[in-house]
Amino acid sequence: MDSRTYGGNRHHEGTDLFGPVSQSGYYPIVSITDGIVEQKGWLPLGGYRIGIRSDSGGYFYYAHLSSYEEDFTPGDRVQAGEILGFMGNTGYGQEGTSRRFPVHLHLGIYITTPEGQEISVNPYHILQCLRKKIRKCTYY
Repeated sequence: MDSRTYGGNRHHEGTDLFGPVSQSGYYPIVSITDGIVEQKGWLPLGGYRIGIRSDSGGYFYYAHLSSYEEDFTPGDRVQAGEILGFMGNTGYGQEGTSRRFPVHLHLGIYITTPEGQEISVNPYHILQCLRKKIRKCTYY
C-alpha cells in the first residue's frame, strides 16, 4: 500500500518480485493457479499483463511482462505451473514503454467479498507458502 503518483495518487496493491538477474525476459512467470485467462494485453500502469480468474473466483494479475509465452486469448484455460510469459519492465506509458523502473513481476491477487466488493489481498503470505514448492532450475 505504498503511495504511487504515476497515473494519479494511488496506493500500490500487490507484491513486486525481483530476481538477482535484472534482465528483461530472463525469468519465466508461471501461473500459481488453475483458471481462465480473463485479460491480456497492455495497460499504461502495468505494461504487458495477463489476468487469470481461478476456479474459486480469485483474480491473479501478473504485470510488467516483457513478453507472453504463447498467444493466450481471453477464455483460454491455464494450469498452475504453466508459463504465462517472462519478467520485464514494461508500463508507465503508451504501449511498448519499458525501462522506467527495474525488471520485476508485479503480482496482484483480488477476491470478491460476500457483499460483492472486489478487494486486493496481499500475495506475500501465499508466496511464502509456495516457496516451499520451488524447484531448482538453471537458465541459459
